[in-house]
Amino acid sequence: MSVSTNEGFRNLLKASAAAAVLTAACAGQAVAGPDPDTTSRRAAEEPANLDEIIVTGTKIRGAQPTSPVRLLGRDEIEQSGYSQVGDLVRSLPESFAGGQNAGVLNGQSANIANQNPSNASTINLRGLGSDATLVLVNGHRLNPDTFFQGVDVSSIPLGAVERLEILTDGASAIYGSDAVAGVANFILRRNYQGAEVLARLGSSTDGGGFEQTYSALGGLVRDRWHALLSVEYSKQEAIEARQRDFTSLAFPETTLRRPQERRSAFLNVGATLTDRIDLSIDGLYSVRDASGVSKTTLTGSRVNSNSYTPAFSFAADLDIELPAGWQARVTGVATDSHNDVSQVRPTSRTVLRYSNDMRYLETSASGPAFRLPSGDVRLALGGGYREEGFESEYLTGGVGTKGDRRVSYIYGEAIVPIVPASSERIGLNEMELSLSGRLERYSDFGTTSNPKVGFRYVPAPGLKVRGTWSTSFKAPSFTQTSSSYEVYLYDSSSFGSSAGGTTLMTWGGNANLDPEESESWTIGFDYAPPQLKSTRFSATYFNIDYQNRIVQPVSNRAVGLVNPIYAPFVIRNPTAAQQQSLLAGADYYTATATPYDPSTVTAILLNQYWNATAQTVAGVDIGYRQSFEVATGSVDLFANLTWLELRQQTISTMPAQEISGTIFNVPNFKARLGATWRSGGFTMTGIVNHLPDELDTGVVPNRTIGAWTTADANIAYRFDAESGVWSGVTLSVSATNLFDRSPPFAASASVSAYGLNYDTTNYSPVGRFIAFQVSKAW
Repeated sequence: MSVSTNEGFRNLLKASAAAAVLTAACAGQAVAGPDPDTTSRRAAEEPANLDEIIVTGTKIRGAQPTSPVRLLGRDEIEQSGYSQVGDLVRSLPESFAGGQNAGVLNGQSANIANQNPSNASTINLRGLGSDATLVLVNGHRLNPDTFFQGVDVSSIPLGAVERLEILTDGASAIYGSDAVAGVANFILRRNYQGAEVLARLGSSTDGGGFEQTYSALGGLVRDRWHALLSVEYSKQEAIEARQRDFTSLAFPETTLRRPQERRSAFLNVGATLTDRIDLSIDGLYSVRDASGVSKTTLTGSRVNSNSYTPAFSFAADLDIELPAGWQARVTGVATDSHNDVSQVRPTSRTVLRYSNDMRYLETSASGPAFRLPSGDVRLALGGGYREEGFESEYLTGGVGTKGDRRVSYIYGEAIVPIVPASSERIGLNEMELSLSGRLERYSDFGTTSNPKVGFRYVPAPGLKVRGTWSTSFKAPSFTQTSSSYEVYLYDSSSFGSSAGGTTLMTWGGNANLDPEESESWTIGFDYAPPQLKSTRFSATYFNIDYQNRIVQPVSNRAVGLVNPIYAPFVIRNPTAAQQQSLLAGADYYTATATPYDPSTVTAILLNQYWNATAQTVAGVDIGYRQSFEVATGSVDLFANLTWLELRQQTISTMPAQEISGTIFNVPNFKARLGATWRSGGFTMTGIVNHLPDELDTGVVPNRTIGAWTTADANIAYRFDAESGVWSGVTLSVSATNLFDRSPPFAASASVSAYGLNYDTTNYSPVGRFIAFQVSKAW
């Protein structure tokens, strides 16, 4: 079969989708299945063991978290039907698909944070931005991507992931800068004996988007050493505007989903050097190539974009057993990424190279400090030194940006038992406090200290009540402070004005930015009834108060000149001297409207990065899972739901505005629920995803954008043969958006990208996607 999708293959996919529904109906089961954002079935049946393996959010081994932590186990990853880490992460109710993520189109929002020059996939917890979520691999930091400073997780081969731990709470007291909305820690597979190979082919039944993925993994485990190598190759074709009815008015070759080719590899080697010293080395390498075509208006210039992204990460841990039950670790990390991004127009060509690098060395130790009547007080102490660097360089001529930063830090954490564990005390089985703090010194922003306090209270067996309070800190990115600003000339109608004329809009850096700070707290519970070991409920209320948040103030430029909340950032009827001063300080200028004429400029829109007075997010996470036996096998049920309200106060003289539930912003509700049925070698899974109505604030009067509900399905069969060619073989067919729901219509979305009338940050243009997969394990 050729790489190109053909009609015969699409017809086969459509037939397979119908067969999947028919098979599920005949089995008497809903087309539903296990959620990739819940704990594994095995872990749900043994809740005590679940807490033992969770490490994200604490530096003390064996400590149980006081923050809410979500675990996606290997079972859920395999049954999700996804082949890319980015798709898996975007399915989470806590994560916003906007920011730097596949399918978010550059022209759709005035917010720089919703651009994606390298076609990266990032984690955007709570919709606070990709740069507000700290990403770790085996507990080690990764460096950012391009100039937005979000970490690209698409470089991680999905076949190498053992589990994903997501802490949805501020965690700067433990991890330092960036952990404002939370932490995502990818735990990759180790100590694996055997081999696996996988092949996957899939495509959209509406045309375009053909995908092929191949991976191989092999591992050896010996008495004093182990080694594992995982390699993965993935290629996907473009989805163009002409292939979708809902974008028929757009420039036909506009890429709704960019074509991409990716190669990645992960290597882990571990050895026992002595009876007390272990060494572990991780190496992660990836290369991505992506391209795309855009055209903001039918008469505007066609823009061909290309990106090339090599990245690597190297980490080494030396674990040392110390006397008196203490353990020490020395960690060294080096990580780099480069992005060559080109934009080719009929009359010009621009090529930029972005380089991000990071090096750090950290030492830590943990163990019992002293004993109270209620038990041992356990401590973790550590410190380190980190260097970060960034450079942007115009390969075709222009002024680049360069910056570096040095960070030194110390931290401490204590687990203090208040009431020792005992099931004899009804109402007071157990209670402990978690206290932590971190002191950091930045070469460019001075010193910051961040504390965290948490508690874990067990009133009765199976019920855990937890809560946290903490502060977090985030230094501005190099792009936000070091880069010069740019100026663009538009027709004033692009910003909602009916007065005619043109408008100059600034875009880019601001050297006068202050650091961002936040205060957050959570309260919640986890309940696993002892009489129903496979049942689990959880609920968490979260509240994050983000001060001095760095944003672009005009989040929806379609009404930039007419919405009063943007008035402080508008200069009406600027003089020729004001215009020349603005242009003289700019690094880059381009006219997207008529040629520049000072007499026709009616306004200047200041849309650089600014410190917003406040950005707050509050909401509730709900989780449920239950497993039980039926006559034909076993059934798992799950539900995960998130409600939130994100509000932004741009300046102190203006009221706070709710931006959640509005176009190009995080939805105020997200749900993912379903079931799975297992019988013998068969597994039938399925998921229902729901997004509610949102408000199109780019038109006057505002209009409602309809809700979007989609269904996913997966059928897999694992052969039971103990030997022979079928031994270890699993066949599966999966469908996302099974009923082919198109994105809801959004009128203002096409203001800056003609004909693309849908919110690309919340809705996908892919349509029904069918994939076939075969894997074999030895």
